[in-house]
Amino acid sequence: MTLTNVMSTEGWIGVMLDAVDSAGINEEPQPENKPLYVFYFMLFIIFGHLFVLNMFVGVVVGCFIQEKENLELNHLLTPW
Repeated sequence: MTLTNVMSTEGWIGVMLDAVDSAGINEEPQPENKPLYVFYFMLFIIFGHLFVLNMFVGVVVGCFIQEKENLELNHLLTPW
């Protein structure tokens, strides 16, 4: 669920800062403990948001347009 929120770019900065400050199990968070996580989140947003999410929206819009065209062809049918 968290990665879905990050992919939609809603509240991703707070999640990224929590990940950067994270430490081991049963340890207190340390400021800027894992700075490489910043690159992970940037790559995840670029790949997840720009490619996966936009491709999903493109497929949905494409199917909608195709169904709309199919329904518009129904007026060409004549009754017997």
